[in-house]
Amino acid sequence: MFKLLWGMTGTGFVLDESIALMEDLQMNYGVNITVMLSKEGAAGVKWYEKLLKLSETVKKVSIEKTPNSPFYAGPVQIGKFDFFLVCPVSANSVAKIVCGIADTLITNCVAQAIKGGQKVYIFPSDQDTEPIVTTRPDGSPLVLKIRDIELENIKRLHNLEGIHVIAKFSEIKELILSEPKEKE
Repeated sequence: MFKLLWGMTGTGFVLDESIALMEDLQMNYGVNITVMLSKEGAAGVKWYEKLLKLSETVKKVSIEKTPNSPFYAGPVQIGKFDFFLVCPVSANSVAKIVCGIADTLITNCVAQAIKGGQKVYIFPSDQDTEPIVTTRPDGSPLVLKIRDIELENIKRLHNLEGIHVIAKFSEIKELILSEPKEKE
């Protein structure tokens, strides 16, 4: 069975879309998904009142206790997962990754995966040059301007070894489904 490790950090961007994609991948394609939430990822999922939906959708949802607990860094480093996706990724986590800071569950797993020669797929929330429209927890729209520093960090992220930056959420499903064929 194809095993996907899906990390989520502290942003509400594409949260509903992510959960819907998880459901589709499991039900229609037999993908075994493990979700790990950073502490801030868990806070965001709870703030948007999506923790129950996420837990009902995915059998295994783990919340960060420390940067190394629950222990995913070792398994991801040695290729125990077929695909490692971090989506959505907050601007804070992107900044940490590009600076080599591995002090959260997600940033530590990214660092260890790359050290082990594994590819990491990342979908950052703050990568558009124009303001983005996201939603507030009540569902109403929220327009966010992306700062220059965030765009600069996205450029740096593109240049990091082992990282594939995903430009559009709509590309994620195809990337995941094409991966097993590459390994055959």
